[in-house]
Amino acid sequence: MLVSELRELLKKYTVEDLRLLVSEMYKSMPKKLREDKDIDELLKDVQAYARIGKAEKTQGKQINIEEIKPQIELFIEYAYKQYYFAPNNYIHKKDRPKWRFIVKAYIKDLQDVRAEGTEGETATVLLTKLYEMLSYGCAYYIFNTDNPFRSVGIEQTDLLDSIIKRKLANGIGKECVRSAISLVINSNVDRETLTSSLINVLLANLKSTDSKELAIEQCMAVKEELEGQKPNSSRKSSSSNFSEYYHKEKINNLVEMLFKLYMALCEYDKAIAYFNRNNMERDKEVALYVLLSHLFNYDLKEHWLNEYDRALKNGVEPREALKRTFMYIRKNNKLPEYMHM
Repeated sequence: MLVSELRELLKKYTVEDLRLLVSEMYKSMPKKLREDKDIDELLKDVQAYARIGKAEKTQGKQINIEEIKPQIELFIEYAYKQYYFAPNNYIHKKDRPKWRFIVKAYIKDLQDVRAEGTEGETATVLLTKLYEMLSYGCAYYIFNTDNPFRSVGIEQTDLLDSIIKRKLANGIGKECVRSAISLVINSNVDRETLTSSLINVLLANLKSTDSKELAIEQCMAVKEELEGQKPNSSRKSSSSNFSEYYHKEKINNLVEMLFKLYMALCEYDKAIAYFNRNNMERDKEVALYVLLSHLFNYDLKEHWLNEYDRALKNGVEPREALKRTFMYIRKNNKLPEYMHM
């Protein structure tokens, strides 16, 4: 049936008939189709959805980056001030839920700009700022959701990947690699994303040995800088405790990144030794579990057994899950399909 025929057909239905019709059509749609086509957003605000659709049809047209830049920067400023979440005199209540359409359109426009040249660099900077804003929204309420990436309809890892590719498009140097490392380490994640996944995205974009070695150098520099910014632990408050925890997590994420970079260079012993010396987890059993999980993922059976035995000699009592995994390896001379939790 043609769209024109559909419109003509709908004229004969009453409002109640149309409600029933839409309800039945909605129920008949597979969940994946509803998510892919943003059907829920269409139902919430059909006019806003239609405007986004028109923008997508004209995406082939080159945008004026200097014209859109102040618009994006103002939007980001308003978002951090919670104008799209809390009552205010700047964004009308009915317009606040439309932030997701605005962000989605901005990201699409910016990704259409080639990474090369001055305009490309500006687009990359703006994409980075939008990513940082959405990442911030995973930890603090600036929108009416705790998962802003999903609300926009994009995976956090996918957006990060596109930004890192743009950062490295004009050649892999110290500045762009350090910028990519900082972007990963400073990211907040939603409930469905692990920081390890963000680290893996960065590593996947470092194809050559030289790029990995450069990343190791810059990770070391960022880690040294972070260690020099240790929070003041003399003030015992909930905020200082949170700051100290967040600081420790950043360093541990850098340690994981360096571990994986050494592993990517097949320097397994060096990777393990570095992890054991630098991981800041106070509970030695937890640190052991994290290390053995990594070694399991790399399918390094002998290294797994060596670290398990080393921990026992150092007086660490492994959890039951690790003991079961150890017994399986000894009995079958191979790693199990999955490591016990």
